[in-house]
This record gives sequence, C-alpha cells and structure tokens, in this order.
Amino acid sequence: TKLKHFGDGRRGEDERSDHRDKTSIALSGFIGRRLSQFLGATPDYWCHIAPLVEANWTDQQILSLAIPYSNSTGKYEGCQMRNYNYTAAALLGYEATMKDPSLVQHGNTTTIIKCSARDFNHSQYSSTVVTEWDLVCDRRVLYSTTQGVVEGGNIVTCLVFGYLMDTFGRRPIVLVCVVIKILTGFLAAASPTLEVYILLKFLVAATDAGTYLSIFVFVMEMCAIKYRAAVGCLVAIPWAIGYMITPGIAYLVRPWRWLQFAYALPSLYCIIYFWLLPDSPRWLITEGRFEEALKIMTKIANVNRKPLPSDPVVLAAMENIVKQGTHEKGEELTDREATIMSRFLAVIKQVVILLTIRQLRLRTLVVFFCWFAASMVYYGIALNATNLSTDPYLYIFLGGLLEVPSYLILWPALVYIGRKKSLVALYLICAVCIFAVMAIILVYPGGEHLAKVFFSQSGKVAVTAAFQLVWMYTAELFPTKYRSLAVGEASFCARVGSTSSPYINDILGGYTVWAPAALFGTVSLISAVLSLILPETRHCTLPESNDLFSKKKDKEADRGGSKETSLEDVRQGVVNLSYNPETGQPGAERL
Repeated sequence: TKLKHFGDGRRGEDERSDHRDKTSIALSGFIGRRLSQFLGATPDYWCHIAPLVEANWTDQQILSLAIPYSNSTGKYEGCQMRNYNYTAAALLGYEATMKDPSLVQHGNTTTIIKCSARDFNHSQYSSTVVTEWDLVCDRRVLYSTTQGVVEGGNIVTCLVFGYLMDTFGRRPIVLVCVVIKILTGFLAAASPTLEVYILLKFLVAATDAGTYLSIFVFVMEMCAIKYRAAVGCLVAIPWAIGYMITPGIAYLVRPWRWLQFAYALPSLYCIIYFWLLPDSPRWLITEGRFEEALKIMTKIANVNRKPLPSDPVVLAAMENIVKQGTHEKGEELTDREATIMSRFLAVIKQVVILLTIRQLRLRTLVVFFCWFAASMVYYGIALNATNLSTDPYLYIFLGGLLEVPSYLILWPALVYIGRKKSLVALYLICAVCIFAVMAIILVYPGGEHLAKVFFSQSGKVAVTAAFQLVWMYTAELFPTKYRSLAVGEASFCARVGSTSSPYINDILGGYTVWAPAALFGTVSLISAVLSLILPETRHCTLPESNDLFSKKKDKEADRGGSKETSLEDVRQGVVNLSYNPETGQPGAERL
C-alpha cells in the first residue's frame, strides 16, 4: 500500500544519514559504485506491531495509532513507537481505540519506546540490502559500511595496483582482476550474511578499479600519437553510457539479489581478455623481454597491414632503448636477493620513488594536486548542486548524460590547443562558474534557482572534462617504468579529494552557505595556475625510461654521437634514439 505523509524513506534519527546516503552515491568513479542507490535503497519503514497486523489493521491505521509524527520533519518516526497495549487495541478495534487512546495506555502518560522489528513498504522496492538485513535505526552504521567498502576498495587499488602493474605487467593484473571480479560479482548476489556481502563488495570494487586502471594505461601505451587525444577522450564514453544504463536496469529488476546478478553479467565480457589482450610492448621492452615484445609488435603490424623492419633491427632498437637503464636494473636484481626487510624497504622506496627523483618531483606534486582538485570539485559540485530531479532513476540518468558533452568538448580542444592549455582553460571555466554560483548565493539568497543550476552544472561539465584530461595527461607525463605507479598514486589523491567533499559541504557550508563554493572555486583557480608548470605533451611520444628526464648530457654529444635527452628535450618532444629511417638501421640520430 502506498503510504501517505512519508517523505524520501528516512525516518527520525535516520534523517541525519540522508546526506551521507547521497554522498555514497556521488562518490563514484565507476558504474559499480552507482549501484548502491538501488541495491541499498531504503524504502519507507515503521515499527512492526504484531497484534495489529494479525487483526488486519491497515498500514495507515497502524501509523496513526502507534507511530509518533514529527511536526519538525513532517514525517513519521520509523525507529520509535508509542508504548500501548496493542493486544487490547486489536480487541477494541481501530475506531474505538482512536476515540479514546487512554484505554490502551500503560499508566497515565504515553511513553515512546524503540521498536525491535520493522515493516517496510515493499511497493517502493521489493527487496534491497537494507530490507534484507534491517540496516536502519541502530544498524544504520552497517549500511554506511556497505558504502564505505567501495571507497576502501578503490583506495587499495590506487595504492597497490599501480605498483603491481609496473612490477608484473599490465596483462597479468588485468586477468587476475577479471577473474576475481566475475566470481565476487556473482557470489555477492548469493551472500548469506551481511559480513560476507561487505567483503565481496570490497573485492568487487578493488578489482573493478584495478581493471580500469590497467586497461587505461595499456590503451594509452598502445595508442599512436595522432590518435591519443581521440582515444583518451572517447575511452570514457562507454563509461558514461554504462552510467546512464544503470538506472534502467534497476528500474526493470527490483529484487536486489537479481539486480546484483544483472550488474555482474557484463563482467563476463572481460573473459575475452584472456585471448585478445596482450601485454604492453612498452613495458616488455623496459623489462628486457624483447622476444615477447617482438611477437606482439609483429601481430600488430600484420593487423594494421604495416611493414615492420627485420627482427634483428627491431631487437637492436629495443636494446638501445633500455641500454641506459641497465645499471638501475642491476640494482633491482640485487634487492631481490636481499633479506625480507631489504625487500620491504625496496617496495616502500618504489612507492615513493616519484617524489625522490629530482626531475620528477615538481611534476608529480602538481599532478597530484590537479587530481585532488578535480575530484574534490567534481564531487563537491555534485553534492552541493540542486538536484535536477527527485526521481533517483532520472537523476542518475541525467548525471551520466552530462558526462558525454564533457568528453566530446575535450577531444577537439586537445587536438587544436594541446593538453596544458586545455587543462588551464577547463579549470578556469570551472572556477568562473563556481564563483558565479557563490555570487548568486550572496546577492540573491534563496532565489535564482535556475541560474544556480545552470552555473553549477556548467562547472561540473568543465571539471568532468578536466578530470578525464588529467588521467590522460598523467599517462603522457611519466615514463613507462613509473606510468602505472603515477596514475595509481594520483588516483589515490583523487580519492582523498572526493572523500573531503561531503565534509566541506556539511561542515563549512553549515557556517556559511557560500563557503563551499568559494573553496571549490579557489582550488580550481590554483589548479589552473599550477597546470602552467607542466610541459606540453601534444605530438610527443610517450617517455620510455627515467633517463629521458635527465639534464646531464653525454660527452659523445659533442662529437656528434648519442646523448641523453634533457628535460628541455622532453618538453619539446621525446627523441627517438633507436632507429634511423634513412639507413634502416638502429642508431642515435634524431628523427
């Protein structure tokens, strides 16, 4: 029965958790993290009064007699009930009891007590994680845990998978993630207990993010220079499509177990990676696995119907690429033979190595801040902007729809004005839009609703494009040896930013309503200024090793021989030291 006088499904003390629930929806990087709105949807609920239910009282009659009504919230209290003799009420009947409620009171006054069981309005959602395990009232913190493990899984991915990809390769990590993701996705639909469900959702989130991170780095490493701008933008379009499809599936499939099963089905598509996904030739070359890289490059050349130089020429070119990293490789082999403590320290050193390399330190810090800013502002706008619709299905669909123009606008910008100028412009546009929202709040408090929606959503489009750009830009700024590590650690900074957004909106916004907009606008402006420090990577090949960033010049350079490439060379374009197209032989001449 559709109940009257109910709001959005939150009752009494759970009203305070309403914003946290919205936060768990907004804090998402992948389609799977949008599912909590439907898998864990909270329908209307009230205390279960067994004698009245057995007496065939209607839901509205039970509410009228047993459930307190809050004038301040305009809703019934879902976690409390009046302390009446409901057995006597059932015998008297509804009309007689409502005419004189004192007949069923315990004593002279009516007391309010907590209820031990609840009834849910299944006409809204037939079953959800919340109704399955009663995740309301005193157990509401467990619901928050089901949301928090998703963010925890992504944080683990950011800290661990970047290192693992640079150590073991892109393909092995993808395949392991795919297997775990498929198994845990289907097993989550059959979770016998809440604890098992939480564990499985953590694994689903971690491996889902690991798959995306690995595939993105792989795609950027396999892409030719002239296609990198298009691929870097269009690779996000399927994600936006999945974002829009998510509410449609939830609308058609209401029971949460079947819904989880339906969301796990698309993961089966990833099985084709076992046959179609090779490892990154760039990574194989840096690891000295030349024969494996040659086989992959030969297959690529055959598919593209392009000629490839003879095997000895290609192998010699590969050796020339990694020749400068031989000494560093030897040090790594020594570490593997050391004690467990030495190995542990070596891993820690590898995790923070981007900050220890002088030529990469400033670049790393700027990139980390840009990721932090993009994520914080993106989710800050999503949480602080006025909802376009109160319908959760339409609201999430529109959220995905707004992603598409961001990526389509980004593509020509990268082609014609480059990465750095595009990033600066996007952050500036975002800052202007957010400051406009702040000005409207100051000048027209409580008014100009459409103007606030327009500028907030315009800012969201700009920062969405900036967010996708920093993904691609980071992959281009760092050498193959540290590329996955850089993207992973930068993504961790983004998680920190997204986690801070609701606190900024709640705490800072509680003091001054325009303060969050002021902070988000300022952070966007700072990011625009810092982005000017980064080099332009348009028309540049991806750097292969850390030596490409060295400022030292080889003595051979003065004699017309080979030399190490300086940081300035990288800003202008990466030098190909491996192949001379005029002679068809490996050499050290510039292309």
